[in-house]
Amino acid sequence: MKAFIGMGSNLGDGKALLQGAWQALGEIDGIVLDGLSNPYLTAPVDMTSQHWFTNAVGRLQVLLSPAALLQVLLAVEASFGRKRTEKTFGYQDRSLDLDLLVYGDVVMDSPELTLPHPRIGDRLFVLAPFAELEPDFRDGLGGESIAEKENRLLDYMASNKNNAQEIIRGAWSE
Repeated sequence: MKAFIGMGSNLGDGKALLQGAWQALGEIDGIVLDGLSNPYLTAPVDMTSQHWFTNAVGRLQVLLSPAALLQVLLAVEASFGRKRTEKTFGYQDRSLDLDLLVYGDVVMDSPELTLPHPRIGDRLFVLAPFAELEPDFRDGLGGESIAEKENRLLDYMASNKNNAQEIIRGAWSE
């Protein structure tokens, strides 16, 4: 099954952390790495922080269930120093964040996991790298392709400057 993950870090060396996490995922049975976008430097969205994020999107081929893949992502986050507590409210600075964005055409909504990720269309830091990998991809809800979602968000931001999201495409070798 084809799955896409969002990757982010705003503490430490973001590029190194994302590359390390990507390699760690490739060592897991049932996961084959199938493509990684360029890194993007992005301003925080929906949170206040002095630290910008390094973001990327990865495409995986997986034999794991969505729930099992989510557990792998959480374990990899923890191995890279991510600490999650139930008492934490709102978004926080983090060494590593791995989000399951899409798992094939699976649509689900449970307390643990919602697929496709409910905020893909609102986040340029997801849409830009996702569109780089697979612009014509459509999730299980049908509707717009990833490139169409990105263009819609860019049009919205152009008409409403208060909701602009700063983003700079980079390269892994910089």
